[in-house]
Amino acid sequence: LSAVLAARLFSRGRGRERRGALTVRAAVAATTTVAEPKTEPAGPVEGEPALGRGRPLQIVKLDLKSNRVVVGEEEIAILERSLKATGVEKVAVVGVMGAFRTGKSFLLDLMLRYLRDGAEGPDRLDAEDCVIPEWSQERGVPSWAIRCGESITEGRVAAGESEKKDPEGFLWRPGMDKCTEGVWVWSEAFVRKSGDEDIAVILMDTQGAWDAKMTKEQSATVFGLTTLITSRLVYNVSKQIQQDKIDNLLYFIEFAQAALRTQEMTKKSEAKPFQTLEFLVRDWPHYPEEYSTEESRQMMIRHLGQYLDPKVSEDTKSIEALQRSFEEIDIWCLPHPSLMIERDSWNGDLSVIEPSFWRYADEYMEKVFGPKELTAKTTMGITLNVDTFGTVLREFIAAFRDAAPQAKSFAEAMETSTALIARDVAFKLLKKTMAEQSDKEVSGVAPEKFEEMASVIAAKVQKEFSTRAIFGSDEGIRKVGDSLQAEVQEEIQRYRDENERRLETALVGLTDVSLGAVAAFAVDRASDFTCDWWSGACQELSRDLSIGYVSIFVYVGYRLFSLRQEKGQLDAAVAGVELFKSVMKQGGKIVKKVLPAKDDTGSAKSSSSSEPIESSSKASSESSSKSS
Repeated sequence: LSAVLAARLFSRGRGRERRGALTVRAAVAATTTVAEPKTEPAGPVEGEPALGRGRPLQIVKLDLKSNRVVVGEEEIAILERSLKATGVEKVAVVGVMGAFRTGKSFLLDLMLRYLRDGAEGPDRLDAEDCVIPEWSQERGVPSWAIRCGESITEGRVAAGESEKKDPEGFLWRPGMDKCTEGVWVWSEAFVRKSGDEDIAVILMDTQGAWDAKMTKEQSATVFGLTTLITSRLVYNVSKQIQQDKIDNLLYFIEFAQAALRTQEMTKKSEAKPFQTLEFLVRDWPHYPEEYSTEESRQMMIRHLGQYLDPKVSEDTKSIEALQRSFEEIDIWCLPHPSLMIERDSWNGDLSVIEPSFWRYADEYMEKVFGPKELTAKTTMGITLNVDTFGTVLREFIAAFRDAAPQAKSFAEAMETSTALIARDVAFKLLKKTMAEQSDKEVSGVAPEKFEEMASVIAAKVQKEFSTRAIFGSDEGIRKVGDSLQAEVQEEIQRYRDENERRLETALVGLTDVSLGAVAAFAVDRASDFTCDWWSGACQELSRDLSIGYVSIFVYVGYRLFSLRQEKGQLDAAVAGVELFKSVMKQGGKIVKKVLPAKDDTGSAKSSSSSEPIESSSKASSESSSKSS
């Protein structure tokens, strides 16, 4: 009808017919347009600096004098922003832990170079600005290691200096003096593939454990925090695995197992508390030159089996404790890079490093950061995401606030973190499901149907939470569950209010077309008394207008009838009243736009002198006489 009417109206060339024509098609099209919610582009929070290039952040400070662990709140906040800026959901944390002066920070700077190669963001390296020296190919140096720098000086602290200004890597120094204190992370998260999905990768560096200045409890604190936070714990050992390294691991593992037994975790879940433990043997001297990668890999596995294979090792207690705690235990061996790098005078020149080191370092990077072995961080089998990572990190650090592991505080941290993750997953399920249902019914659903739908979704959310909140006391889980229920009801109320608003405004989209129909009806009625009785053109226009407004009135009536059938009589009545109010309001706006112009003209005329007014009146009278 709108197409036929528009064709008939616009086919005429008379100006008055064009002015009286009603653009029905555009008006009807307006009724089917749904306003999309406006979304603001993501940007830095007001008052906070931009992330910029990556830098090391100390998230844990270990005060050895007061025996306290201090949380780096500002640093964790920066890390949270960096994770959210990646736009991905899951997080992987690769941490390096080991004894004092075993090259952990140097290894992490190599990892940074590998991740930066081809990465996006502030730390991205542009190939056109990089020159790869010819000697690097002769010595088998991989391109990621040598690109944009023949010397690895990003985090190197010169001899005699206490720190490095604006470091571009994890801090380290040649010689015997230690450099790293506490627990550090790199501020930028790198997006890598884990299977078929993208995850954010965080690198972590830790203070060297079991040195002369730290007690055994303090060393266990560093190891415990690193183990809790990382998805892959790289345990850095020198030359070979030895029983004392296993014993140091077991000191923390035994305490962790005691905490798990306290909470009776094994009755609720078969999930292991920690993920991947990887022994990284540095300065491994036993590779024959002719060995292939597969032969070298078999040598690594045999070395690990000497301590973790029950058929070979006699220490079955240690083996069982480690296997109960970690989902996977692996090994990799790196040859000695060069005796030159141990000298205080070494300036980071990569040309002195042996080709054999580059070969195994390149294969190791591919292994650790490849999609096959890179996994997201989980806690008791529940995957962390970028929204909950900062909260869980604070809980873990708080469990070691006295710089000594306590079974009770550890259990509380595990309980709180798993419950928070479960609540976050369940709440996201609620928002996703409610949004999907809301998108299906743009004009709202009947209140009875909405309550039924909300009840089903709330039960589904509660079941999801109960399935995931498996670790901790019933009282602790119940408290988090009650908090979730309150948030669920608040969110459902928000959607309930939105649904009522949609029901009330279900016909408001017809405001313009309804107003046009009313105007067309008024013009048609006016033409009955002014020109229909003597003008054929006026009669044709009146007939076309009647077709238009009758069609619109029928359409509005049909919408009201359909709304009554779907939502009920009350909702249809409310929608009709809202449509009437909207038409009156829109009509009032149009009248206000027209009347002030006439008032201004009248005011201008009244401000003139009386004589011109009188002369104008006389001229008007004479003109009227002649016209008569």
